[in-house]
Amino acid sequence: MPPLPRGEGWGEGAWPAVHDAEGTLTRPPLAGDLSPRERSATRAARLNTYVGPIKVAKQPRLMERPMAPTPQDNPLRAPPIEAVSDLVLVAGHLRRKTVIVAGGDREDDLRLVESARDHAIVERCILVGDGPSIRRAADQVRIPVADEDIIATASQEETAARTVERVLWGGVDVILKGNISTPILNRAMMRIVVRNTISLVTMFDAAPIAGGRPMLLTDPGVTTVCSFGRMVGLVENAVDVARSIMGIERPRVAILSANEKVIDSLPSTKMADALAQRPWDNAIVYGPLSFDLAVDPGSVGIKGLGTHGAALEVAGKADVLVCPCIDSANVLYKVIMQMVNYGLGTFAGITVGVQVPYVILSRADNVETKLQSLALCSIAAERMDMREHRVQPRRAVSATPTRPYRVLIVNPGATSTKVALFEGDRCAREAEVPHEAPPDAALDIEAEARRREAVVREFLREHDIRDLDAVVARGGLLPRPAGKLPGGTYVVAEVRDGAVVVDQGLVKAIAEHAEGYHASNLGIPMAAELAREFTVPAFVVDPVVVDEFCPEAEISGYAPIARRSVAHVLSVRSAAVRMAEKTGAHVEHANYVVAHLGSGITVAAVRGGRIVDNNIALLGEGPFTPQRAGTLPLKDLIELCYSGRFTKEELFEELTQRGGLQSYLGEHRMPEIERRIEAGDKRARLVVEAMAYQIAKAVGAMAVAVGPDCEAVILTGGLARSDLIVRSLKRRLTHLLPVLVVKDTLEMEEMALGACRVLAGQQQARRYLPPV
Repeated sequence: MPPLPRGEGWGEGAWPAVHDAEGTLTRPPLAGDLSPRERSATRAARLNTYVGPIKVAKQPRLMERPMAPTPQDNPLRAPPIEAVSDLVLVAGHLRRKTVIVAGGDREDDLRLVESARDHAIVERCILVGDGPSIRRAADQVRIPVADEDIIATASQEETAARTVERVLWGGVDVILKGNISTPILNRAMMRIVVRNTISLVTMFDAAPIAGGRPMLLTDPGVTTVCSFGRMVGLVENAVDVARSIMGIERPRVAILSANEKVIDSLPSTKMADALAQRPWDNAIVYGPLSFDLAVDPGSVGIKGLGTHGAALEVAGKADVLVCPCIDSANVLYKVIMQMVNYGLGTFAGITVGVQVPYVILSRADNVETKLQSLALCSIAAERMDMREHRVQPRRAVSATPTRPYRVLIVNPGATSTKVALFEGDRCAREAEVPHEAPPDAALDIEAEARRREAVVREFLREHDIRDLDAVVARGGLLPRPAGKLPGGTYVVAEVRDGAVVVDQGLVKAIAEHAEGYHASNLGIPMAAELAREFTVPAFVVDPVVVDEFCPEAEISGYAPIARRSVAHVLSVRSAAVRMAEKTGAHVEHANYVVAHLGSGITVAAVRGGRIVDNNIALLGEGPFTPQRAGTLPLKDLIELCYSGRFTKEELFEELTQRGGLQSYLGEHRMPEIERRIEAGDKRARLVVEAMAYQIAKAVGAMAVAVGPDCEAVILTGGLARSDLIVRSLKRRLTHLLPVLVVKDTLEMEEMALGACRVLAGQQQARRYLPPV
């Protein structure tokens, strides 16, 4: 296929140059200058010229429209957009924009920006990426680029980071994704998220759909997790585009599904109905609607829909089409793309949700689509309020960023002690010292704490650490008051008039009245002693007995026994917070199932940042683990209790240290077990698959606890680094929910953040009140 014609002095375009009566070069004609009938004929003629004659089926008569009005007196006033091609004309009458291209070494992108410059859309272009490659591309297309407009980088990660830094610095109107991985760029752009949902909104007109009038479609390319909250965000983003760009004061929004009736076996119909029932200030929202009932008045008449209320307003007249998932949206998007390629439509796209409009182009998009997308973002840069729906800022960790707090973290575990020095949220030094706890550790907490303090002091000597701002330890099985123990940062010791004052009630409670023995019980006495040594405050963050259960979760099935949470609270909460930030949300608006997979396993239902239910992780219920037995048949367990083989303490130890994988395979270390499986050990494979099977069942139960707006399953903890286990869980769960993995265990960072928030005055420390 030969290249499309190019006018002298203009960027690559689909039309030849145009001259005025005196022969002066003006601009290429735009599709917006033509009637719909003329546009269709022009596209067909162009295709006939370059790809040969094609047979086009007879099309329905299109609505005749006048040319789009040109804003003159008030260029910021939003006139109605009568066709997608009008975007280029409208943008050309507004202030010329500054565009930054992340990965700006691709010739097609440079031609596109130059074409937009010729159409009076772009004034300046900043190119970020490999410097020599950018220069070569600019020379190849004969476009001059000033040295100050090139930001040279050494990797895609640096390109993404420098792009975002330049946006934060100011003066950038539009971001254009160039020769860079979309996931890498999107991760970096989490720093400039301003809405709870990031979504792709596509404006299109297509001759066979709705008489060729322009419409919006969302989301064909960004939002993979379509919970109720995320769907609300999709609607809000699209409505803002309709109001600001298309000039539709109260857009009609159709929530698409396979059927217009609410059917239990079709979750998308129930989601659509819930969205329709929600109050909307600036839009008329109705669903579920099949595609034909959303765009075709004739189908509405035949099927007898739309006789009252929102159905009457939206059915057959929708301005915005909201698909129930990215799969259906992308299929519809590709269908429209094929219409565009055959001259039967046009479209443009904008990604909404970050600080400035963002263009993500497909390599398959034609020149017209790319230029219109850039024009759409140029208009949005002036007309859309990017400050609306701002998410809460990422948690700060220091009141004075120039002096991050130095916090020593102590995390005693069953088979090791982890120690780290954090400076703010950055880990400066860390170590993990493995060891075996003595058999009588449960009988003398203070002696075992002193033994482990030696590990910490060796760490301090090795790294010459002499000054600290605080010590933080992992909290253990504190005896709970009559009410629930809320999450937060608890004071172990504080500095008053230069002297360290330890909360002796807290230390005594964990040493003498703990709900059970666990290595985390050692953290509080260790923190108290280190606080005295350094004359600094000491804290514990989110002890394992933090309880945020909903009332239904407390009912056990036997009245004298209440379900009370014991869980990996630090790991669960931090994984939820990180994943929410990564996906452009805030944890208070997100709902997940989080599975901490380690020597103990917690599968938790997290709603809005609160852990409303979970299995009792230490010894009570849930999947078996590398060393713990998990849920056992009650009759057999009772028989075991009265068999005479074990004392109470021996049975506790048996089920928490010699259960699970250890009981079946004589081994609990996953790397060693995986080596056995690779060598052909079929029994080892079966037992590991059984553990994954039980974890998946627990995830299913907690998905019910979260509710229908659960967004994803998050896997974290040491076992989440095992490809074997992750693959097995994904195979069992991806039909239910997206499965996301946080391979890094973030308990240490979460403890540091908890202390820093208190030190910076951003959060009030809690006081532990022992039970009466």
